[in-house]
Amino acid sequence: MSERRLSSRPHQPSLAYRTRTLFREITKIRTIIAKLDNDISRFNEKATLANNTANSARERVRYLTQEITRRNQEETEGNFGNEYARSLRHYNDYTRTNPNDEEGIRSRYNESNRVHGTLAAYIQENITPLRVEAQSMLRTITRAQKKYTTLNEDIVTLTRQKDQLQNELDEMNSEYLSLTINENVARGKNQRRTRHKRGKKRKH
Repeated sequence: MSERRLSSRPHQPSLAYRTRTLFREITKIRTIIAKLDNDISRFNEKATLANNTANSARERVRYLTQEITRRNQEETEGNFGNEYARSLRHYNDYTRTNPNDEEGIRSRYNESNRVHGTLAAYIQENITPLRVEAQSMLRTITRAQKKYTTLNEDIVTLTRQKDQLQNELDEMNSEYLSLTINENVARGKNQRRTRHKRGKKRKH
């Protein structure tokens, strides 16, 4: 009894098995790429929104700054401002020319303080809210810019991952096409061999 001769070559998976396995891997990578595309699209929308928020806040700050400047000029150079400057000048002049008239000095000092209080009340009512809003807008700009930067960094990372996977997918698609062609060729040979054997049997 002769011993069965064992092949030294390792077992090679069939073409059909390798093709099926590769197809499953291709399907997995396509699913991952599709998810990355969705994430990139979603992050792009968020980044656009953050950028728009920052731009809107900048426009608001620009308007508020101009309005604060206008109102300040209006009051310092307008009625309240002129009245306060005049009362302060009268107080200083009277103090210098009548240093011993305590009652007169006190009267002019009180008048100057009254006008100054009126001016301060106007600023508190009409200018301070604008300053507070401008500060809030500046904080909004900072937050939006930080969010925009973070989102763009994430987009770059996801895009890099997607490109790497796409390169792998292109290689696997090429390999899959080659395996499919080889499998079809092998199937055609087997079919011809089978028909040939059947033809021999009919002749006998």
